[in-house]
Amino acid sequence: MAQERITPGVAERRCPNCGTRVARNAESCFMCGYDLRNQAQGRRRFSWIDVLLVIAVLAVLVFWWRVGSESRQGTEQADVVQAILPTSIPLMEATATPTPTATPLPTPTPVPVVQETLLIRHVVASGETLLSIAIDYDVSVEEIQRANGLSSELIRVGDELTIPVLRDSAAAQSSAATTDFEYLVLSGDTLSTIATRFGTSVEELLAANNLAAGEFIQPGDALIIPVRGAPPEAIAVTPEVAQPETPATGENTSVIYVAPRLIGPEEGAVVARGEPVIFQWASVDLLAPNEWYVLQVLPRNLTAKSLPTAWTKQTTYRLEPSLAPEEGQAADYAWLVSVVRVVRTTDGRTLLEAASPPSDVRTFRWQ
Repeated sequence: MAQERITPGVAERRCPNCGTRVARNAESCFMCGYDLRNQAQGRRRFSWIDVLLVIAVLAVLVFWWRVGSESRQGTEQADVVQAILPTSIPLMEATATPTPTATPLPTPTPVPVVQETLLIRHVVASGETLLSIAIDYDVSVEEIQRANGLSSELIRVGDELTIPVLRDSAAAQSSAATTDFEYLVLSGDTLSTIATRFGTSVEELLAANNLAAGEFIQPGDALIIPVRGAPPEAIAVTPEVAQPETPATGENTSVIYVAPRLIGPEEGAVVARGEPVIFQWASVDLLAPNEWYVLQVLPRNLTAKSLPTAWTKQTTYRLEPSLAPEEGQAADYAWLVSVVRVVRTTDGRTLLEAASPPSDVRTFRWQ
């Protein structure tokens, strides 16, 4: 039997199970039948590139560790140096003045908002409607209907209505400061017409002048008119700007302009709540320095917000979308414009005059 030739320099191969020498290409041991293909592969060798990568990563980690250690050490040394400085030597000249200890401000006590309903008796006069009465008293048509058990807006001259006026007891609820002007009652004036003309309400007139509901006023009477939203220029009018004309017969001689003609929004217009409301009206003439357009935007239902009267020299006014009702709600408003004049007497009184009749009343919905 011929012997297997062994190639010099090549290690012999043996079966790992029984130790019998086998051929280099054998797939199984001829002695014990062990499957030589299941032998574990040789150990994986690492190349020089792998070794260099590992060394580079370790070097970066060591570098950042040293940088962090030096930074912390420098901060600790700075703290130590500052701590051992003599306390008698000021670091800065400004440190010679002691810093006062801050005293926490006391928490303000919230002003309780108490709402009460004031019932006012009103006798319907010729030409009045539920809408005009609601505008006069700054309430909604629906509130008057509920208070009087009305199923429609039909009213007759001489009907007696109960007007429910809801008011806050906290004066801070107003979004604008209130300024008191003086007004001389003219022939034909009523509390309703005065309130409509100057952007106030009947109940505010009653309270400011200590008047009882239903009390009559006479031509020549001096009334206090509380007005919200008057500009500083109206309060600071000097006697040289204009002198008041005191009518001897009680007639209104201060009206020199026609009623402003309203342009937009149109009657019954619907404005999207995400859009501003742009009010426009025609110019009556070039206004004097002590004359203003007065725009009143009056709520007509419970979801409509109460807005201060707007005094302006322009013939347009913008109501921002931030004042719109909440999503899903609709706010109904009425609006009108008039011209007013402020005069200052030499004895220091500030008088309010109507320079034009009020415009027509228009309504719109904001939703």
